[in-house]
Amino acid sequence: MPGPLPAIDKAMNRISISTPAGPVSALQGGSGRRLHFAHATGMNAQLYAALLAPLGQDFAITASDARGHGFTGLDRDPSHLTSWDEFADDLNQLLDVIDAGGPWLLAGHSMGAAVSLLAAAMRPDRVAGLVLVDPAMLPFDVAAQVRAGVPVPNPMADQAAKRRGHFPSRADARAAYQGRGVFKSWSDADLDAYLAGGLIEGDAGAELACAPAFEAATFRAVSPRIEPALAAITCPFILLAGEHGSTVRDAELAALAAHPACLRANRLSGTSHFLPLEQPDAVRAAITEVSCASVQP
Repeated sequence: MPGPLPAIDKAMNRISISTPAGPVSALQGGSGRRLHFAHATGMNAQLYAALLAPLGQDFAITASDARGHGFTGLDRDPSHLTSWDEFADDLNQLLDVIDAGGPWLLAGHSMGAAVSLLAAAMRPDRVAGLVLVDPAMLPFDVAAQVRAGVPVPNPMADQAAKRRGHFPSRADARAAYQGRGVFKSWSDADLDAYLAGGLIEGDAGAELACAPAFEAATFRAVSPRIEPALAAITCPFILLAGEHGSTVRDAELAALAAHPACLRANRLSGTSHFLPLEQPDAVRAAITEVSCASVQP
């Protein structure tokens, strides 16, 4: 079952939303313009609740758990996942249920940023603006090879497949993660939020809601269509990239910065791929900036 939300995030309520694909678990809160936030591979919506809650004065926020992640009840069979387009389809179906007309602001981190872009390219009429936070993307030259059918190595998928998926308890999971790997720079509050939204607990212990096999399948399904999707985008967008360990190379950052709809594309000094946890104020400011730029005169 979902763990309790940290006190700072009680403005965000967990609900289940029925969609044509199945039940989607999401956090919702606030009022104002429609904003959806999509999480990274292996993560979950609750990790970003502290980031999003202060925006509730201006935005009606939805942060959902993607297929195979968190507490969403969509198909979790890793063998069925072949493309991030499936995540984008799920997102568009969710937006249809909540408010089919929009306009929506879409924001996301890592995979969530890429999926938000893909969803916007599928339905450009409905998306008013985008905030892409260190989007997970193949270098454009590599992506072109993948689109042509050339296989490329995927060390992230190989590593995820070896990840431990079961723990005797939440406390054991916390001890295994704290100060290690990608969690090395995380605050205690961020780690607790990740575990609260990312563990399924039962009599046999605690299981990762995003099973290692599904996380590996997600990495293998990484989209090679980011560059073509950008060609379909006309709404204003901002790209924020990490300074160290970013998934956005300088060449791709420059390409996005040159896009006619790009308000700005910049690296945030001192940040890593997990910049939403490191500089949440900068992410919130980008969301507000895109919102202001997308208001029709």
